[in-house]
Amino acid sequence: MLKAPVKFIAKSNLALQRDRVIIDDYLRVPGTKGRVFALGDCAVNPVDNLPPTATVAEQQALYLTECFNKYYSEFDVLDEKNSDAEVPLPRDVTPALMPFNAISFLNKLLCDSSPKFQYKNRGAMASMGFGGGVTDLKSTDLPAPQTTLSGYASFVVWRSTYLTKQLSLQNTMLIPMYW
Repeated sequence: MLKAPVKFIAKSNLALQRDRVIIDDYLRVPGTKGRVFALGDCAVNPVDNLPPTATVAEQQALYLTECFNKYYSEFDVLDEKNSDAEVPLPRDVTPALMPFNAISFLNKLLCDSSPKFQYKNRGAMASMGFGGGVTDLKSTDLPAPQTTLSGYASFVVWRSTYLTKQLSLQNTMLIPMYW
């Protein structure tokens, strides 16, 4: 199977590296006056080359959400006097180390804020069928024991984490019924 960028990206005339849009430390596409952003597996920062995984994309999305809501909303791009102006850089943004809304207040306690995007490693998990799995927390930024788990313990951790990623309480309650 031949790997190629999505047609939209390929025809965008943006600078590409390994079929991904080049971005800066603020997830902005260079040469666009700070008005175009890219994230996820279609974006690459040549300095801080992160893997194209869902965890990275989720943290990038949370970073941009905070930037748009707190900082970029102050800049009126439709105002004629701002039409050629560079969009200002965001001020400090706290990385999303803790992924759960209920404990997100810990982000401010555990992480230093910076205007630049900061990826925080939460570890790696995989489910291997009913009752099995692997969890690697050896290089995590979480305040957790630097360890690995396997078997049923890892399976329980994976399922618990999966439930916390649901967007609604209804899904959180329905999913175990299908397990």
